[in-house]
Amino acid sequence: MINLYQALKTYPDFSRQLICKGMLFTNYDCPQTSDKEKFYVECSYIAYVISGRRIFHKNSKSWELKEGTCVFVKKGAHISEKPPQEGWCVMVFFIPDNFLKQLVNENRNSFSLINLPAADEDMVLPLDADGLSKGFFSSMLPYFSQTPPPPENLLELKFKELVLSLLSNKKNKHFLSYLSNLYNHTNPSLAEVMQNNFAFNLTLGEYARLAGKSVPTFKREFKKAFNDTPTKWVLGKKLTLAKELLENTSLTVGEICYECGFENQTHFSRVFKEKMGVPPLQFRTNLQTAG
Repeated sequence: MINLYQALKTYPDFSRQLICKGMLFTNYDCPQTSDKEKFYVECSYIAYVISGRRIFHKNSKSWELKEGTCVFVKKGAHISEKPPQEGWCVMVFFIPDNFLKQLVNENRNSFSLINLPAADEDMVLPLDADGLSKGFFSSMLPYFSQTPPPPENLLELKFKELVLSLLSNKKNKHFLSYLSNLYNHTNPSLAEVMQNNFAFNLTLGEYARLAGKSVPTFKREFKKAFNDTPTKWVLGKKLTLAKELLENTSLTVGEICYECGFENQTHFSRVFKEKMGVPPLQFRTNLQTAG
């Protein structure tokens, strides 16, 4: 599992980047070599694809990101698929929730918040990039090579310009709905965080950060909400998903192991047998024989 936000901040030579008050502008050519890679992001971001193609997967849904595509990706984990022979050059703007809430508060009288669509629970929100937004992305490229870097107050204004230009587009009402919901609710629910991310190998600390809580608070509230420990609950959800995939898909055991977020195939086979009485492959064979 790659923590994309931390990887980019820790290795600045990997990308062209600008940092401002916890926000990160970056423009890079993705070095992904494997067909599929799992990424975790602790900070939501807006991405604009300059060239190439990737396919994001999460919770049985997929999104194709190709040249000219603009998306808002919520914090959490997802799978990135690299089509054969495809590169990927992308401009990414990591924006903390607190900044987005402040922006909504400052501009709530500028937008109509009546009759908005229900807030979308998907991790990836496709955005329409009109001429105004595309002009913004083009205007950002010179900033990455400017010496010395532009001052923080200018970069902060550019972050605001980006979000406001997207919100001014009537085709992005679902984005406005999400930000309005974010502004009115302090943190996502534990149920939302866990249901959206249990199939990834996240640490307890990463789950807690996604929920906006300290680890002790997260553990205490989790016990109250689910009457179980996070470790046991996550394992149970993974095994249930694995059973469903064995029953209803033609995915190999190795592919199911990956999709469900188990450490490795040996671990998957052991815990599945402890729960179901037989290893995954035997479970599927038994189903086929019975059918």
